[in-house]
Amino acid sequence: MGTNRKGYYDYEVEIEKALLEAGMVEEIFYLNDLKQRKLFLNVDVEQLSVADIVKHIMQYNKEDKGIDPKDRQPILLYVTSNGGEVDSGFELIDIIQNSKTPVYTINLGYQYSMGFLIGLAGHKRFATQNAKFLMHDGSNFVYNSGAKAQDQMEFQRKVEERVKQYILSRSKLTSEEYDSKLRVEWYLFASEAKDKGFVDYIIGEDCDIDEVI
Repeated sequence: MGTNRKGYYDYEVEIEKALLEAGMVEEIFYLNDLKQRKLFLNVDVEQLSVADIVKHIMQYNKEDKGIDPKDRQPILLYVTSNGGEVDSGFELIDIIQNSKTPVYTINLGYQYSMGFLIGLAGHKRFATQNAKFLMHDGSNFVYNSGAKAQDQMEFQRKVEERVKQYILSRSKLTSEEYDSKLRVEWYLFASEAKDKGFVDYIIGEDCDIDEVI
């Protein structure tokens, strides 16, 4: 086997050949995506779906240690999701925002709810012309009674305030506009999302697709 390994995600020709012989074509595509720093979140947001993405972002940063951030190869995170868990979503958001290696988020179809919040985190945010976005207040359940329920509600108010401040910091929204939209299902196409500062570049209008593949 070769000895010219460049990093954690580089693998020798023999490995690819073995996978091909075993009929594991999807695994070959997956490994090639990792080598090209392409990550995909195309399911609901939960611990299982974000854990590997978090791990890979951390690994890319480890490989890039000592390289000026502006000279690092960006990580491409394609997010197409209906949303999901707040806790898991903010685990991924925090890693993206703290990544010294740039993470670009790309909306190829739709980013709803927590998927929308994750898309906002990118150091650069891209969307196709017909991509859709959804911002709303999410769903929460109080499953205790009495003082415990009050505690949960009070903590949920703190969570909602953090979400608000995060969205305001990553967009052009004012506090008043955010409050007016919070309790509705606010759907936007890419052009509207760009006007509000939710996305930076529309593919095919502001940039070429080559920038995100």
